[in-house]
Amino acid sequence: MLLLQSAGTEAGLAVPAQVILSILPIVAVALCAVLLFFYLLWDYKKKKLIIEKGMDPEKPKSYENLLLIGIVAFFIGLGLLVFFALYNGISSSLLGGIIPTTAGLGILVYHRILMKKRR
Repeated sequence: MLLLQSAGTEAGLAVPAQVILSILPIVAVALCAVLLFFYLLWDYKKKKLIIEKGMDPEKPKSYENLLLIGIVAFFIGLGLLVFFALYNGISSSLLGGIIPTTAGLGILVYHRILMKKRR
């Protein structure tokens, strides 16, 4: 198999696989930064156009996206938790799954509290 090689490579991966695995996070962060930049630019231009037409731009409602963010963080953390538990067993690597899982739960609880206050 191309990815696995037993002769002298770190973690049993072939050199091309190591290069791809080391470049992938850099590309992912750069892509996310570019997407965020263009989203903020689009939002700015939209608000500017609304103001130029004499209308009042709507104020952002932070609680609207909390449910989505909480669910996504919870299930990403749960997936990481299961992966690390199966791959490494019970070790400190489980923190990579516990932290986003509890953060997602915290956001979901906060969303629930906000919705109760709004009623």
